[in-house]
Amino acid sequence: MIILPIKYIVEEDQALFGSNLFNLGKLERLDFPVLNGLAISAPEIILQTIVKHLETSKSQILEQSLEIIKKEINKIPQPEELIKELKNYISFYLNEDVVKDKEKLWQKLLQIWFEEIKNHFLKNGFSPRINELKAQSIFFLNDKFILIKAFYDPKIDEVLIDSKEKLNPDILHKVDQLVQDANKKLLIPQIYQFLLIKHNLELISISPFTQTLALSNEENLIIPKSEQKILVKSAIKLFLNLSSGYAVGENLDGILIEGENILTFDERAFKLAESALTFHNKPVIFKLPDVIQEKEIRGTLRLLNQKNLLKEAVEAFFFVRVKKSLFNLELAIPFLRSSEELMEIKRELLSMGLSRKGSLKFWMEFKVPENYINLEKYIEVGFDGAIIDLDFLQESLGGYNTEEGEFYKKQVQTLVIFLEPAFKIFHQNRIPVLVKGSLNLYPDVLEFLVEKGVWGVVVNSALEADSVPEHLSWAEKRMVMKRL
Repeated sequence: MIILPIKYIVEEDQALFGSNLFNLGKLERLDFPVLNGLAISAPEIILQTIVKHLETSKSQILEQSLEIIKKEINKIPQPEELIKELKNYISFYLNEDVVKDKEKLWQKLLQIWFEEIKNHFLKNGFSPRINELKAQSIFFLNDKFILIKAFYDPKIDEVLIDSKEKLNPDILHKVDQLVQDANKKLLIPQIYQFLLIKHNLELISISPFTQTLALSNEENLIIPKSEQKILVKSAIKLFLNLSSGYAVGENLDGILIEGENILTFDERAFKLAESALTFHNKPVIFKLPDVIQEKEIRGTLRLLNQKNLLKEAVEAFFFVRVKKSLFNLELAIPFLRSSEELMEIKRELLSMGLSRKGSLKFWMEFKVPENYINLEKYIEVGFDGAIIDLDFLQESLGGYNTEEGEFYKKQVQTLVIFLEPAFKIFHQNRIPVLVKGSLNLYPDVLEFLVEKGVWGVVVNSALEADSVPEHLSWAEKRMVMKRL
């Protein structure tokens, strides 16, 4: 038996400790963050002595022999050298288990090697000569941890990360970088295991990349038939405003996230990544923050004058879409007052690496009457989709908001008349229209939207998302019946 700190395993030790522990030691010598630990080889001479006199070929006797071997192996005393190495530590990580007793640690090592012997005999029959047993690694712990597995998959040109707990974007970025850097040093792609201890990543295991890890079991969940809902289909897309809360819902066609409701890089990146992964084949629209402060400008003009606000929002979007390859993310530009603002914000976004190329679409938020009056000028500058804020437009046109009593809420004819020419221009230019606000499901407004071929509506809660499809379907059927 040989015990050696992982850092000192060199090429000459590969025959004893294996290539995986050699590679781990190599990375530690190259200043990669490897958790403090040691490697221990199996006591092969002692184990060989135990099994050599139990030669047999009969399976029923083999089973009895294995029981005897197990009892004899468990009697092997803990080596003095190992006791000396472990004396300053009280908690250990071995083979994905935490052990807090030195004697139990030794018994677990013996159990691992016995299982190797047992599997060899069951597969090949008894032989007095056992195969070389794998050296094991022991790491020293002093705090709680999260186990993370990661590897680079060349088929999708992406680092895939597996963890039972949610990781913040900063940790995901560090894992991504470490995996790519380690693969460059080792030349051959590997599967890596890390322990996240507090805010530090510590590498503990390397193994050859042979297959894809299962990152989630969610796709394998089966809903009992008694619990399945009858999904009502509608031609109108259903989006959920997910600026707060978590990504949930089944009967959804997309997500809208408003940047002004999420303030930090980590929160934005996590929300965008969570939504884009949950709804991986559906659009997730991130609206740049429309920050409102008393006596100060808001919307796109504020972003143009407060570049750090724009930069922080774009960095989170860029990291999730480009660095993590979540290409279902799309961008919305908030509260514009002129086509010149749209042109200028597009220049700024281009300088930050974002433009209307490939699958990246730019949506424009329509809030004020000016946007509709000069719609064709905006189209000349270029955008891919329209998000209409009905409540804000109602307030601008009528001088009152939707919360000022039922009487005003029903006065929607001016709103309908004003919007009708815009829908014609949208359709002529094949621009999808998404509407948001409390008025989008008001009967007269909804009937108008269905008749004019609105592309989608935004709801503000999962409860609404469950009930709205039936409402939309009913409105569509009513429109068809009117035309007959």
